[in-house]
Amino acid sequence: MAIGIQQMILDFYKSPEFQKLSAYYGQSTVFDVLGVQRSENRHSAFLAWLLNPMASHLLKETPLRKFLALLAAKSDTGKKDKEDKCYSDHVRQHLLSGNYRLNVETVKPEQSIVGLAGEKLSDLEPVVEKTSKGEFKRDAQNRFDIWMLLRITFTNEQDKEERWTVPIVLENKIYSTEGNAGDKKKAQTIRYHGAIDVLHNVVCEDKYYQPLLVYLTPSDAKAPTAESFIHITYQDLLDYVILPCSTLISIEAAGTETTVLINGYIRNLSCPSNKDGENTRSYSILAIAETENSDLEALYDSGAFRAALYTMYPSEAEELLGSLPADMPDELPILEQFWNANENLFKIVLQNHFKNDKDKMTTVRKIVKESNRDNTRYFVGLQAGQWLNTKGKPASKSEASFLIFKAYCMQQYQQNPNSSLNVNNLRATFEGRLNTYYYNRFFQHLFYDFTQEVTSDIGRHKGNLICLETNTWDFYSDDDHLLPYVEGEVRNVKMWRKSDFDKLVEKARKLGIVVEPA
Repeated sequence: MAIGIQQMILDFYKSPEFQKLSAYYGQSTVFDVLGVQRSENRHSAFLAWLLNPMASHLLKETPLRKFLALLAAKSDTGKKDKEDKCYSDHVRQHLLSGNYRLNVETVKPEQSIVGLAGEKLSDLEPVVEKTSKGEFKRDAQNRFDIWMLLRITFTNEQDKEERWTVPIVLENKIYSTEGNAGDKKKAQTIRYHGAIDVLHNVVCEDKYYQPLLVYLTPSDAKAPTAESFIHITYQDLLDYVILPCSTLISIEAAGTETTVLINGYIRNLSCPSNKDGENTRSYSILAIAETENSDLEALYDSGAFRAALYTMYPSEAEELLGSLPADMPDELPILEQFWNANENLFKIVLQNHFKNDKDKMTTVRKIVKESNRDNTRYFVGLQAGQWLNTKGKPASKSEASFLIFKAYCMQQYQQNPNSSLNVNNLRATFEGRLNTYYYNRFFQHLFYDFTQEVTSDIGRHKGNLICLETNTWDFYSDDDHLLPYVEGEVRNVKMWRKSDFDKLVEKARKLGIVVEPA
């Protein structure tokens, strides 16, 4: 291993920015403990608690008022017709300025629409789905994630007092999509818009009725079908509601339960999550606090981070950072381990740097939603139960790749015992592109005959004779890892990233080779 990469990693770990961020993101939150980092229901419950002035957070009306100001700003479409998301200009102005009195009647998560209708139940026919027995459904597709009923009072331009009823429906979409999205009749937001019209005469009898329909999503989500919904992101919510409240609570009630909950929620928004209860999924970062920006940018500029990114995601790194540096270290094992040890933090670094670059965020999301932390081991054979594994032990990705190629050589010998394979036959069956790490940076093929002079295909890294005595990272050097029934001394490259290895397994199975995780 070159001294250069050793020093880069040491410098990375000793930096004050890494020390601070490692401690910050290393703290467990209640969402982590419960395994519900991306549970929509839990997020909705937290937000309902935060937005309720009567809740235990001690912030009173502050979070709700900041939330209403955000909605007022986001609702200004510039239109002056019925498609406006907040069609009353002076209501919008008062919500944005904060110049109004507020009375909160209800803040409730998971509110069934049927439960609100009362005597108007029959009017829900077009907007609430029914079961096969003809009963109105009360499931998630027919339930408001958060329902609020507010009354706001202010003095109008004629110096008269107006009292407005403001129902708020918040539809929270972390990873699911809108039900029947795109269908102008059955789409979830279309139906919810219709439900709000039905509820007008249930919650008030006067004309001063201003519903606010809110669609909360990660930044890359599609807009709601109903144009009446105000589309906000978790980043908006963090920047304009949660962070200001975090600052306030740290001044007025530092160390309280509220401080712990809010700060934990902020960390939860910025950490990638790969697990939600019993369901294994991949989730993107929802939002990142601006207070961490300078430290995250310092890590982005570090040589160790960039070397690890180029190692793990060469093609994506080239799209984001430009062509591969000529002096790029090629120590895959140490850089792979370095990336995996800091994977969540590195993904936060990427998301933070490119969050305002729409085009490059498409590439960033590919990285953020993929995990390389894979310690799965495998059994390989020509038949299930008849494994080629040494002493019957499950194999790592590197060892399993050799066993896959060994199984193929054995298969071809059994089918054609009078003919032999050579390195070109193997290359024709297993293309070098299967292993993108090697193909983009070092070797263009997966197989090399060491009875011949072997050099790297891309000279910008080593470009000299590959010596098995000194290069133990890229090839196995012992006799047990020579491929059988093949002319020459043919060996295969051994280092595989998870995404590349998955492609190899798919190829092997198509050839009739059995590969099973242990």
